[in-house]
Amino acid sequence: MILPFPWGEPSASALMKARCEDFVVTEVLGFEPGGEGEHLFLWVEKRGLNTSDMARAIAADNDLDYRQVSWSGLKDRHALTRQWLSVHLPGSGIAGLRADGEGYRILRQQRHRSKLRPGTHRANRFRVCLREVSGFDSRVGAQIERIGQQGFANYFGAQRFGRDDNVAQALESLGRRRLSRQRRGLLISALRSDLFNRILARRIEMDCWQAPLEGDVFMLRGSRSVFREPLDDSLRQRFATGDISSCGSLFGRGESMLGGQAAAIEAQVLADNPLAVERLEEVGARRELRPLRAFAGALDFEFDAAGAMLTLELELPAGCYLTTLLEHFLILRQP
Repeated sequence: MILPFPWGEPSASALMKARCEDFVVTEVLGFEPGGEGEHLFLWVEKRGLNTSDMARAIAADNDLDYRQVSWSGLKDRHALTRQWLSVHLPGSGIAGLRADGEGYRILRQQRHRSKLRPGTHRANRFRVCLREVSGFDSRVGAQIERIGQQGFANYFGAQRFGRDDNVAQALESLGRRRLSRQRRGLLISALRSDLFNRILARRIEMDCWQAPLEGDVFMLRGSRSVFREPLDDSLRQRFATGDISSCGSLFGRGESMLGGQAAAIEAQVLADNPLAVERLEEVGARRELRPLRAFAGALDFEFDAAGAMLTLELELPAGCYLTTLLEHFLILRQP
């Protein structure tokens, strides 16, 4: 599916992740481990491993069961990343784990009362170096500035859908084949994400992404709190300043909170994709909401024309994709 972008199509191109050090991600947990409890929090730096591979390596290196290890966010293999893991060690006299292994280093260890769960962290900080940049001009700079001021379309990134087309596999397999719990969750997630992207694309195509609609449900910036109220000047002003954003559905069972024109747009997208709706209803996925736009904090960029290199620093809320932001103004290539 070719996704439309709100600030014009990308015209420049760049090479991404030429080396691990070009893509640095630091997880922002949003709280400090308490210092006591049956879960050991680990602050880990890794390269050349994805998060689950790192968790398996740490478990193996310390004679632990992989199922004892939890995390909040999945981080890229082809990057230098720092993130939190938690290890369940009830009644254990283990004071700490081995400090390093192949592809990872444990930088800090601290006890806490509860384990990490997916989506627990608040944000991710990025420092990204893009190489072999071509076509960078004032128009591209203006697109980046506009993203910094007005946000970007909060699409799910390509990594959500896997290299083997998880959406097609979900349509074929969900409710039809026996799947592991992990695989089933992955396919459900891919299918819901694809429907969300289609809803968001429809709003952009209809030029009603950057304005609230009657029947919209709003999410407060920096929070997962949602509410629905009749449109008035106060809500429009809060929307314009980025304090709130309209939401789209992650489809599943349950009544939609949306109404009016917002609900009608979603209903049409769902009607256009009946098999996806049928599969998600069969497996009992629960309906949720996700903001249609996202904002980058502390966005800064520098273009080195002589070296054909673009460097960006920014912070994104958990669940937002840096690749999605970059694709608003760049055609990305990977080695």
